[in-house]
Formats: sequence, structure tokens, C-alpha cells
Amino acid sequence: MKFLRLRSLYFFCTLLLCGTASFAQEKESADIHKTRSSATIGGVRYYLHTVEKGQTLFAIAKFYSIDVNDLVIENPDAIDGIKPGQVLKIPFEKKKVSAATVDTSNYTVHKVEQGQTLYSISKQYGVDSEKLKLLNPELKDGLKAGQMLKIPNNKPKEAPAVKTVTDKPPVLPGTPVVKEEAADRATVVPPAMIYKGEKKNEYNIAFFLPFHANEAGAMDVEKLVKGDQQFSTKTTVALQFYEGALLAIDSLKKQHFNAKVFVYDIDDSDSLNLLNVLKKPELAEMDLMIGPLYGSSFIPFSKFAKEHEIPIVSPFTQVNKILFNNPYVCKVSPSTTLQLEQMAGFVVDSFDTQNIILVNTGNVKELAFYSAFKTAANKGLLGKGHAPADSVKEVTRIEGVQNALSSTKRNIIVLPSNNQSYVTEFISKLNVMKEKHDIVLFGLQNWNSYDNLDLEYLNNLSLHTPANNFVDYDNVIAKQFIKTYRDRYKAEPENYAYQGFDVTYYFLAALQKEGKAFLNTLPANRQNGIETNFNFAQFPSDSGFENRYVYILKYKDYKLVKAN
Repeated sequence: MKFLRLRSLYFFCTLLLCGTASFAQEKESADIHKTRSSATIGGVRYYLHTVEKGQTLFAIAKFYSIDVNDLVIENPDAIDGIKPGQVLKIPFEKKKVSAATVDTSNYTVHKVEQGQTLYSISKQYGVDSEKLKLLNPELKDGLKAGQMLKIPNNKPKEAPAVKTVTDKPPVLPGTPVVKEEAADRATVVPPAMIYKGEKKNEYNIAFFLPFHANEAGAMDVEKLVKGDQQFSTKTTVALQFYEGALLAIDSLKKQHFNAKVFVYDIDDSDSLNLLNVLKKPELAEMDLMIGPLYGSSFIPFSKFAKEHEIPIVSPFTQVNKILFNNPYVCKVSPSTTLQLEQMAGFVVDSFDTQNIILVNTGNVKELAFYSAFKTAANKGLLGKGHAPADSVKEVTRIEGVQNALSSTKRNIIVLPSNNQSYVTEFISKLNVMKEKHDIVLFGLQNWNSYDNLDLEYLNNLSLHTPANNFVDYDNVIAKQFIKTYRDRYKAEPENYAYQGFDVTYYFLAALQKEGKAFLNTLPANRQNGIETNFNFAQFPSDSGFENRYVYILKYKDYKLVKAN
């Protein structure tokens, strides 16, 4: 595997020396035409589509306006990939659930309205959201406006009135919307400025990645194979990210996307190297820049992008300062502060009637995290009609938590700390209290990388954390990506490969659809990737765009699962 990685790196080194690579549209054999063949099977009418060379599962699903998951459900063999000559069953119409097809003797039928979420519906009817999922298996494909749900015959609660505020910027909700929810409760605000750029037949894309090719190329192959030497972390990250990006480009190529890709090997510890790259005459002609990956080297490139009005993407950097006064920057990773605001929204949506306890560690460096959660949670509680006296309880240290615990309510403990030794000791002591109290613990994303936390404790406390990325390995598209990646690179994809695919696919697809002016519609372009979901917002209008989608993960049955 290490040898194959080295061989891949040599390929990229060659590409770097050449400077560019062109990706033209697929041959006519990949074009999809609606089949004339059809049949009725089990009372359902199907198209019988014969796969041709170059066609993909994604392209076929898109052509017939069917979800990839639904296509695989009808054709289970497609999970392992499709081959020319294979016949796929494609329903004429997606099955719909209506009031007439539901037994209403035991259930009320609820029609999902625009803007409703699973949480709001469960609270409206006083039904646990997990029970709703059991009664409505179709929810695995997401909650959609117009969908008919079976609700146990409980008397629905009166829905709270919605206030419209026109003199302030709209407040983004605690949990961002993905396919599982119908629509965001916040208004999508378009950018104040108008971005220019027409659609083109071919686009120029620049990747700035720290391959450190000279250093890697000088390594001993035999030592690499034996494991006595390893690539640097940054080289490995860059390689995986670009491998994922190439798979995204291949997918778009089949959809007639044409691009000339420029790949630059940058050394973010060498300011002269960065300056020399920025002097490349072709950079001013780019339609999109992706990278550099890290904030220290991203700043000078983002300034160049602003001067030349080129959209530029920061895949990993979380700090918000890269957004200030630069409306061409797109930051994919939400900041820790935003993660805590979104986590506060989730806590309020899910546990507003429970005992919410916020722990202040007294660490000045973590004060911003503490304040972000406190402000967002209290605002959310007031918005749900709770009195100011019902605001979040604030305590210091584990002793304060013990004194604030309730014996009649579920105790939601929030510890916004990245101090690993403090967190470890806190969890150990809190787990003892779990024996007599109902406790759910909320922490930070970094906790998931701590190797000294007891998994038994995390599972026992049902630890919840925010996260910028998450892979559902049961998802059809994830399985297909893994298979394709294995076939091509003879290795297992890691986080950076998924991110490379998601980021590249999202922004290049937007470029293909809207041209260089795709930033005008970026806030409305909400999509789900394999590992990263996209929900961009821009505020203030002279700043860049930040992805506001945050996963909420929890430990269940000793593994992390998606909670929101």
C-alpha cells in the first residue's frame, strides 16, 4: 500500500512539473437517452434502462429524476457498481403516501408543511421523534414538504406563534437543514454585492496543496515499503485530498464539465515559495481556487483572489479572520464558536424542558466557547416561551454540577473545554454520578480524537459533540465512493479523501451551473456530500461565506452516530 502511495505521489509530481491537466467531457457513449423499453412488475410500471459504456449510477439517477438510494433499492446489484449491458429497473413514478392509503383508526395523518422539522412535529404532537421514525420508515430518505406522516392518535399541541423580525438580520436556527428536514427556518439572504462571471465552455481551476514533492521523492522506496519511513502528515493529507478531488472531477467530466486543472505544490513554511507561486502569470486567469489548506498560507492567496475577483475555497481552516473584508472567500469548516451555537440550538430543540447545566472551567481561552453556548441557548429558550428564570444553569467545576443535578429531570451537562486532562477527570467523576441521575453530556469536537477517554463512560453518558464532518458508512453513495476509491488507488479512503471529493464536487458543480458568478446563489445552494454538508451564509455583506452546517454526533451502542 505504501508503494502504491509513492507511485501516486510520483504521478502528482509529474503533474506538478507539467503544470496543468485537462479534463474534457465524456465521449458520446456516456450520453443517456430515455429508454423505450418498459414493463409492469408486481403492479409497478418500470423503465428498463440498459447501461451503456461510460454511464454512472449517479448520472442515470439524475437523468430519470430519482434518488440514488431509491435506484439501488430497486436494483440491489447496483451497490457494487454497474456494467455496460446491465438492465436497471427505474420506476415511472416514485411511490407516494396519501391519506387514503393510511389506516387512520390508530393514527392521525400529518401533512408536512414547508419549514417544519422532525423535532417541531414531534413536539407538536407530543411524540418522541424516534417513535415517528419507527412508524414512518420512509423518513430514512429525509423529511420533505408534502410528505404524509403517521402520528399516534395523541391530541396535537397548539403550535407556537412565529414572530417575524424585519429590523434585524434573520437569526439562523440551531440545527441546519439537510435532506432529513423540509426547510430551514431562517430566510436565505442573498449576497449584497453582485458577483460577475459568465458560463464558459472550459474553466481554469487551481489547487494549492502541500505535497512537498521534492522531499517525498527523495525518500527511500524500500524503507517506505517496510514502514521504516513515512510521508509527512501534510504530504499524506494533500495526497488524499487530491485523490478525492480527482474522483469528483471524473464524476463531473461525465456530466460534460470541462476544466483545465492547475496543481501547485506549496510549502507553507517557506514565504519565498508562496511568493513565487503567486507570481505565476496564469493565476489571474483562474475561475476558482481551492486551497491552500492551512490558514498561515491561505491569507496571501485570498488577498490575490480578492484583487482579481476569483472565488477561493478554504477546505480546513476554522478561524473566521480569513473571511473579514474578503467577499470571495468560502470557508468550508465552521468555527468552534459556530459549532457551539448550533449545538445550543440542538439542546434547546431536544431538551428545553430538562435541566440544562453549563460548566465554566474558568479558563480565559475558553470564555468565547462558554459565552457562545450560553447566549444562543438562553435566546432559544426565550424564543420557545420559557421564562428568564428557566435559563441555563451556570456552575463551576464538577462540585457545582453535583449540587445542580435534578433527580426528576434529565440533566444536560455542557462542558465547552478542550483541556484534555480536565475533560478526562471530569468525565470519570460524572460517570459515577450517572448511577443516581439521568445525565447526557455535551462536549467539543476534539474530544473524539482523545485516545485516553474511556469508551464505556462516553457510551454511558451518551456523549454528544458537534462536528464538521461525518461519514455514514451505510449510505449508498458512501459505499459506492469507497468501492471506486479502492479500485483506483488500492487503498482505503480516509477523512481527507472524502473532503477532497465533497469540496471539489460541490464547487465545480456550482461553477458549471452558474459560471464564475456562482457566489450570487451560494446561500441557496444547500447540498449533502459524503462527509461534508453545505449550507453557506454571508454576514456581513463585505465578508466571505461560512458553511454553517454542523453535525451533532452522539455515542450509541459504543459508536458515533448522527443525532440531528
